[in-house]
Amino acid sequence: MVLACAGLLACGAAGGDGASETGGSSGVDASSSGGNRASGGAVGTGGRSTPEGSGGGAASGGSSGSGGATGSGGSPASGGSPGSGGSAASGGGTGAGGARAPGGSSGAGGRGGGRGGAPASGSGGMNGMAGGPGSGGMKPGSGGSPGQGGAGGVAAAFANCPMTGHVTYTLTRSAQPTAAESAAYDKIVPAMDMAVAYYNCFTGITKADTVTYNASVATADGNVNGSIRFGSTDSMNYITAMHEISHTVGIGSSQFDTLVVDGIFTGTNATSQLRAITGNATDQLHADTQHFWPNGLNYTTEVTSVPRDLINHCLMVIAIRKDLGMSP
Repeated sequence: MVLACAGLLACGAAGGDGASETGGSSGVDASSSGGNRASGGAVGTGGRSTPEGSGGGAASGGSSGSGGATGSGGSPASGGSPGSGGSAASGGGTGAGGARAPGGSSGAGGRGGGRGGAPASGSGGMNGMAGGPGSGGMKPGSGGSPGQGGAGGVAAAFANCPMTGHVTYTLTRSAQPTAAESAAYDKIVPAMDMAVAYYNCFTGITKADTVTYNASVATADGNVNGSIRFGSTDSMNYITAMHEISHTVGIGSSQFDTLVVDGIFTGTNATSQLRAITGNATDQLHADTQHFWPNGLNYTTEVTSVPRDLINHCLMVIAIRKDLGMSP
């Protein structure tokens, strides 16, 4: 089993002192098992700069959306009218850098360089937060525009889920959490809720993940054994969470690595799916030993259209799993 690592330190499943919580509770302080809270459309939280990003003006305006019931069974609530809830956020800084790290990933499953750039935002849509930098051969943040779309498109996408997945997670909490731990839990829960909702609506994958907060992790990492660790606050967003879930369901596994030849993932199902998405009959899926692109959600600025880019990620994960001999 191969660990996809976001940080500079040694990777592995991090244990937690104290109790773990499961289930589909929508409370901020409880973990969700396949559920998702739809708040009716919170606006983007403003373009904060990251350690690798420059600039990054605060997003303007945007009030929170109205309504929204707690989602059950992995699907977000459809409450809250799509039209309500805040004007589209503007601004958002671009990340610095841009060159792809040569030679694939270094270290054990190194997560990508900065997840810099502006957060995904929209009219009443889910807020996306820029991620922190990381080591290990992934692409540094190269800037980019904030995600487009919003509550209307997201609500419509979830209204008729084409598949029924069974991805769940358990957040391991400290028995007596510090202020930093409590703040981290408050960010991890909604991020994982939304990530799980996408996987359970647009894939049929079954996976039980264990999520922990570990301040020593530079950004975030995921392991095929089902462990997901969040370290930096900037990594606690649903885009990063979806990326880490992909590692727990086979992306970066030994089977994945065997199909990567000269920087190209050679699986026929994945190649066909990518070409169906892009409309380019000669397109190829790029990869290193741990990651694939496009549609790998290796940094938040890869997402420019919500929910389309998130759905395409799910479609690519399904296709890659078929190439790995796994159920979709």
